[in-house]
Amino acid sequence: MKTEDSLKAAMDRRLSFLDDTPSCRAAVKYRIAREEEPVVKKKFSVAFVFAMALVLLSVTAMAAGLLLSSRVSAARLADQALESKYGITPQMQTFFAREEQEQADGTVYITYTGVGSLEAALGTYTAVVRDGHAEVSWSHDGADTAGGYGADAWGLSQLKQMMDDSLKEEDKLIYTNRAQEIADQHGPKADTASSPAVENYLEQREAEKTAALKARKLSEEDMIGIGREFIISAWQLNEEQVSRMELYTLSFLGSENQWYETVNGKPCFLVEYLLYPEGENQTPGEKDGYYIIYVNVETGAIEEYEYNSALAGLG
Repeated sequence: MKTEDSLKAAMDRRLSFLDDTPSCRAAVKYRIAREEEPVVKKKFSVAFVFAMALVLLSVTAMAAGLLLSSRVSAARLADQALESKYGITPQMQTFFAREEQEQADGTVYITYTGVGSLEAALGTYTAVVRDGHAEVSWSHDGADTAGGYGADAWGLSQLKQMMDDSLKEEDKLIYTNRAQEIADQHGPKADTASSPAVENYLEQREAEKTAALKARKLSEEDMIGIGREFIISAWQLNEEQVSRMELYTLSFLGSENQWYETVNGKPCFLVEYLLYPEGENQTPGEKDGYYIIYVNVETGAIEEYEYNSALAGLG
């Protein structure tokens, strides 16, 4: 059983990104309101690679007894395409907000937009996923990204530096302040999160959470198990990493519908695990961070997922 101190430490880690900075406030507002020719390597086409990736993903999911929604399968392909074409790793995605839009014909559009003040500098990556194939483009394609943080468009080299600088508070200010300068150059954005809008959003969200709870057909224990298995299989965690997985869901008392959400119109249960190095002042390792999985309370399908390395807490 967790001690009070270990629970507080877990909560502090999970909520570390909620510092009172302009970028964080913008990120909250964002959530509320919210081709380059294919590269051919040797004999293998991009289409072939992604088709194989989809097969492998399906095999892995079935081996774990998991059911993935079409949006999740598409998002996994888009993540792989983003890394293949632009070098952006899952750890780097912590600087972006990912959104999925599924069309009537089955095509899924997935966007990765820089969070808060980072949007102007990092831009938006857009993946179009159809028939097991993902094509990715960038709003800054063709822009000059040389010059580190001095550039107006930030690409892979800046993201690598941001990952390193995120480990030190004083260095983090270098890129956050510069990103704000770039954002200011593009002009202020309309404030879409007025008080009435926020109140309406919170009321609607509370109603959706309650509806999700009432629709539950699976036990919370079973849904936690489904989420855990998806994390282990999708990110291929090793035994040492699995041993450090810390369940955050149900870790503190709240309302009855605390861990329920309506995601893309589907009633879901939020399964969240923390993965952090043991001991104080240790550098986060590969795949460390927090994982959020939304499990359909009726079918057990994975409806949405999020991985955040927590390095880009922006505070």
